Amino acid sequence: MVKLVAVLNPPNFSFSKQDAVKSGRFVLYFILVYLAASLLFDALFPLKALELFIANNVLSFLQSAGYAGTVSIAGAAVISLQAGPSIEISELCTGRMELLIITSAIIASTGIGWRKRLFGVVAAGLATVAFNYVRIIVTIMLILGTGDLAVIDFAHNVLFRAFLFVTIAGLYVAWFYWAVSREAALRKAV
Repeated sequence: MVKLVAVLNPPNFSFSKQDAVKSGRFVLYFILVYLAASLLFDALFPLKALELFIANNVLSFLQSAGYAGTVSIAGAAVISLQAGPSIEISELCTGRMELLIITSAIIASTGIGWRKRLFGVVAAGLATVAFNYVRIIVTIMLILGTGDLAVIDFAHNVLFRAFLFVTIAGLYVAWFYWAVSREAALRKAV
């Protein structure tokens, strides 16, 4: 019975009214930043143009690996490989949502200075774009390397979810730790 109580009431866990206000402010600020960033991003990078840009970059990589193909627009950008299947690069493949979430979360972290937030937006943004290209290319290589639909479906879904977790949670935690570690060390020294 004691173990059950310890699980339900973990030691040293408290959530004060001040913590609730800070969390609420963060969530509200995050939502506002996300909406504004979405509007700005969509104005600068229309979805079809973004899909086409990513499809052309992926095709360039595939061509360097020996695959010939073309890119066209059919609802979404489609990479048609001569010796393989057609691969659709849709809105979810662009990494747009992940990019907007991570950058909005960093901007919404108001307890950290603007210089560190700006660095975090640039670094996390570049990492998100790089991870997205890796995810797309690895998925395509798995599609080309196996004819097993179960393996392809599993790889696509697992890679997609892992990508979401790593880019959003992992990059935010890494940035946050970096951003506050110096201040924490200075507080300990005083």
